[in-house]
Amino acid sequence: MSRVARYAKATAKPGRGEQLVEAMLEVAGTLRNVAGCELYVVNRVPDEPDTVWVTELWGGQDAMDAALAAHEASDGGRDLKAEVMELVAEFSRIDLEPVGGVGVEAPPREGWQRVALDAVEDQAAGYGLGRIQEMRSAVEPLGLERTGITLQHILPDQRQAFGHVHANAEETYVVLSGTGTLRVEDDEVALAPRDAVRVAPTLTRAFQAGPDGLEYLAIGPRHTGDGKMATGWWGGDGGAW
Repeated sequence: MSRVARYAKATAKPGRGEQLVEAMLEVAGTLRNVAGCELYVVNRVPDEPDTVWVTELWGGQDAMDAALAAHEASDGGRDLKAEVMELVAEFSRIDLEPVGGVGVEAPPREGWQRVALDAVEDQAAGYGLGRIQEMRSAVEPLGLERTGITLQHILPDQRQAFGHVHANAEETYVVLSGTGTLRVEDDEVALAPRDAVRVAPTLTRAFQAGPDGLEYLAIGPRHTGDGKMATGWWGGDGGAW
């Protein structure tokens, strides 16, 4: 199925630009979890409060047609399309064929893969950090294209050699065994088995194991070059308690 895209320009009736923006954002909200809708961005033109542009990217023409037609009988019987058009003085649209670029990712490959995480190479040892922890990334063994997953095992009473921060990737950490502490900026979070912690991308974080060690999974979207180390961030990073 070929992707389709389009730009739509709507000029509101005089003085109704803010209402039009709100209505278009409501439409966008109904599409947030609709299959086939990959992008639906409402844009305002600076210094032109009554002019609104919408940027759309869809998985295919059928998906776009079905989703947009549903607005005519959505949200408890409301006709969202009619509500939008009642605010519009002029409307135009440009249909496009996407050819690539940032944000236009190819669909993940088909099939499935399995890997034994304990058999994956310990990358920490290769960086001379074996006295502190083990780190086994499943990205290459599984051929992951959009998701990152790493098994981390911090040895008893050890702290990670550095903190790290992401520009875009939201990460979730799931504790498998042991205890310890996750420091996020100035907060310290006590960890126990089966805890899960979400950390926003722009927050610096690092782990420290308790006397029984700490084993956890780090899971998040893949963004090449997204991570940045913060050495010396948590006092004596990389040393024992």
